[in-house]
Amino acid sequence: MTKPADLLVKHGVVLTLDGQRRILADGAVAILGDHILAVGQSAELEREYAPCRTIDARGGVVQPGFVDCHVHLSQHLGRGTIPDLWPESREHEQWLPYWTQINEEEARCSALLACMEMVRNGTTCFCDNGGRFAGELNAEVVAQVGLRGAISEVCWDQPPHPAVAVGDTDTCLRRLEALARAFPKRPDACVWAAVSMAGMGLCSDRLLVEGKRLADQLGTLMEMHQSFGPEDVARYRAHARGKSAVAHLADLGILGPNLQLVHMIHTVPDEIPLLATSGTSVVHCPAASTRMGMGVSRTGRMPELLRAGVNLALGSDSGNYSDFLDVGRQLYLAATIHREARGEQPCVSAEQALEMATRNGARALGVDSWIGSLELGKKADLVIHDYGRPEWRPGLDPVTSLVYSAQSSGVHTAIVDGRIVLEGGHFPHLDEERLYQRIDQAARALYTRMGWVPRHRWPLL
Repeated sequence: MTKPADLLVKHGVVLTLDGQRRILADGAVAILGDHILAVGQSAELEREYAPCRTIDARGGVVQPGFVDCHVHLSQHLGRGTIPDLWPESREHEQWLPYWTQINEEEARCSALLACMEMVRNGTTCFCDNGGRFAGELNAEVVAQVGLRGAISEVCWDQPPHPAVAVGDTDTCLRRLEALARAFPKRPDACVWAAVSMAGMGLCSDRLLVEGKRLADQLGTLMEMHQSFGPEDVARYRAHARGKSAVAHLADLGILGPNLQLVHMIHTVPDEIPLLATSGTSVVHCPAASTRMGMGVSRTGRMPELLRAGVNLALGSDSGNYSDFLDVGRQLYLAATIHREARGEQPCVSAEQALEMATRNGARALGVDSWIGSLELGKKADLVIHDYGRPEWRPGLDPVTSLVYSAQSSGVHTAIVDGRIVLEGGHFPHLDEERLYQRIDQAARALYTRMGWVPRHRWPLL
């Protein structure tokens, strides 16, 4: 007798990313409600289950959804507005008026644009570093689009400019605790709150220590930028009387499995064992560094972190840094740029890059028991690629084809928590054209108020 199922995805090349990293040449995934019932051969699951609906992958790769461990939902409406020739040090000439002028409708449109882009590129789970307004705004948008992810609020008690201050240390902690209690991290919640810090010397030691204690008490993640550029590394050394940033964080007692440090471009060798033994995760954002010339391929120690056993995940960062929220493109960069800089092959393999984009990302967010691989009982978060595209041919090795040629270009269907949120490259539950018009109008209104004008190097007629 057949068993009931809501959905059966069949005839796909299934990259399970399970403990054995099995690849099923004619594989299938059976789904009931929000979880995976079975992963196996198509013929076997077709005999065993009577699904309400079937999706024929037609030979396309089926994989766990990508996990983007670092994004800025509120900044995506500012994409492409910092002149290409500006050094990173001038970024605040655009960022500050953007941050102070944006209103709630525009922030909502920014989050909509970011979430739709992530889904379209195969991301099913993400972590946001903090919104311009109350976290509830981004939570509503995430639920509307159908993603899974951690939201937060901007938190710093030593802000880079008085106009973006959010309050003293106690005010920051109260905001973070209120949001974490309103959106607790639990398996039945697709949106939960993390404890996010700006990091990079913009948070006091007390804020970091008490923020980590809050994350520990509420069973959630703490995340922060760290060692992005030489300036913030130097600030930490001066503050810690010559110690490295990670050594200082170790002294504060905040390293651990529920802490993720974003960027870590300027990691020094003595920081690596501290990260490895503590279980702290590092989020590699290769496009953000290469776009701004911050040095991750020249000075970054990502291959050494992997060899030491540090959990290394991937992030896209924000508009005007990577300019795209696309983990597929991030994993290509992660697998290649360190080879180019060092003249070594490989530094990061295709398989390691794919693990960074899935399993490692889930572990960094503390949800690896829910997602990150296609296994019995895990949440039904998966992506189907369209094999009927040239970049997938000849498709002799699905992992190398995914990492080096296809990436996210052929994402056809995305399923989050058992719900189809992208089908045939479109959002079945959203009026995309109306939303794109709304996003365009919001961007024009914001930049008119800012007085921003494009700086074209070629004549615009």
